[in-house]
Amino acid sequence: MKEAIYSWIKCLAIFYILLTMLLHLVPTEKYQRYVRFFMGLVLMVMLVTPVLSLLEKSRQLPDSFSGLYQQEEQKRMELEMENLQKNLLETGMEEQLGENILESLQKNGIEVLYCEVHIEGELLKASVWTKEVPDEDLEGRIKDELGKEWGIRAENCEILSGEDGNQTVGDPSSSGTASDSDRTSGVR
Repeated sequence: MKEAIYSWIKCLAIFYILLTMLLHLVPTEKYQRYVRFFMGLVLMVMLVTPVLSLLEKSRQLPDSFSGLYQQEEQKRMELEMENLQKNLLETGMEEQLGENILESLQKNGIEVLYCEVHIEGELLKASVWTKEVPDEDLEGRIKDELGKEWGIRAENCEILSGEDGNQTVGDPSSSGTASDSDRTSGVR
């Protein structure tokens, strides 16, 4: 921007020097009036040209801003779509993996009601609901099967009984111990 202003000032200075030189070369004062008039018009054009170029650039500025905004908005939308696709794919994989684990455990003689799988990066976590309260032997068999067949570590396996997964709000066991004989919460 500074360079444009300096070059504009330089052009005006050169123009003024040429105007002065031309006025001294003109033989009579009668022609000097015409030369001054013509050079005045040229000076006006020289003064207005940078302002007009700034105005055209100011017209282009919203267009360029709009174009950049649209590009950024498109990138954001593409990123959102990629994240949405990833989430949908991950959710579908979790559901399918849960169903496959459920079938696998049932084929091996382990009675399972439901299996829920969560994928966290490279880590798989599984929650398995059994029909009866699992003893250590049943838990060990389930965890071994999940580790062998599916690569799920024992510490990432949660074994629950069908009663644990089907608690209701009115169930006394879901809200802790009762503080009074017929109340399940501490609110009076």
